[in-house]
Amino acid sequence: MQLNRIIALVLVAICFISATFGIQRRQMDEELNLKKVLDRDRLELVSLDGAITGARASASGAMAVRDRLRELIEEESVKGVLLSINSPGGTVGASKELYEAVKDLSEVKPVVVSMLDQATSGGYYAASSATKIYANAGTLTGSIGVILSGFNAKELLDRVGIQPQTIKTGPYKDIFSPFRELGEPERQLLQDLLQSTYQEFITDVSKGRKLDLEVVRKLADGRLYTGQQAKDNKLVDAIGTLDVAIADLRSLSRKKFNLPETRELPIRKTPASFERLLDQLLSEANVSIALPFLNITGTDRISGAIADQLTSKLTSRNMQTSSYDPPILLMPSWSN
Repeated sequence: MQLNRIIALVLVAICFISATFGIQRRQMDEELNLKKVLDRDRLELVSLDGAITGARASASGAMAVRDRLRELIEEESVKGVLLSINSPGGTVGASKELYEAVKDLSEVKPVVVSMLDQATSGGYYAASSATKIYANAGTLTGSIGVILSGFNAKELLDRVGIQPQTIKTGPYKDIFSPFRELGEPERQLLQDLLQSTYQEFITDVSKGRKLDLEVVRKLADGRLYTGQQAKDNKLVDAIGTLDVAIADLRSLSRKKFNLPETRELPIRKTPASFERLLDQLLSEANVSIALPFLNITGTDRISGAIADQLTSKLTSRNMQTSSYDPPILLMPSWSN
């Protein structure tokens, strides 16, 4: 009887040990398979959605996309990048950052842009330095230009008896104040500023699209183009869907890296890093107070990232004061 118990316990122990090693082996195999998938030659899909700003609002926002494009320069397994754009444009600095990231990446590997509903102004700016641009026939694009807008409520305030009081250190510090009319010297100063930004915009588009500067200047009067009109004016290369753009990217990548036609080159959507996911979570949450985060992982990396991201979010919200300075926009004035 005692012997039977011992044999049973030994058998249970053997089963437990076998199961443990089996689970560990399966986990190792899964990790190796995942690593093999990530390391094999492939394409990557990066999506740029919404208005282009310097805020890190989501994984598909301008700065997160800029960061990912720069990471892909160093990833040897990625042989080509499809940049899907659905954006009305945005601020000057962030649009320029995207343009430069796309340009630098396209010098190393093919970058094909697929325009969806719209890729206007700053959205087109970012696309213009790609290897090739696809648009749908009904895509809205173009709107190459710069806008700075405000309003004057002086007459309304006078009617209700409100008299603003401003103390400033220079004649232009309250430029674009809604409490008074814009003076002619101020108007000229702002116009010169816009012209400088506009000149850089069309010069970069000219270089990216390999078009004569004067040709771009004639097209860059702020008007919108459909995808077909943009193709007729050489602002985009071809009309086609996302799938067509992917197929062309595969061909360009095989040619660039001398890969055989049998090489599959699967496409994978760019993964969201922990920081990007945290950005998106905090941007969607109505955070009003800072809470302490415990270091539950045993390292300072995660808790530090959370604290940094939360601090950044809270600071950006608290610093939104009633400044008169409107941003210079590379987007149609009617866009949200």
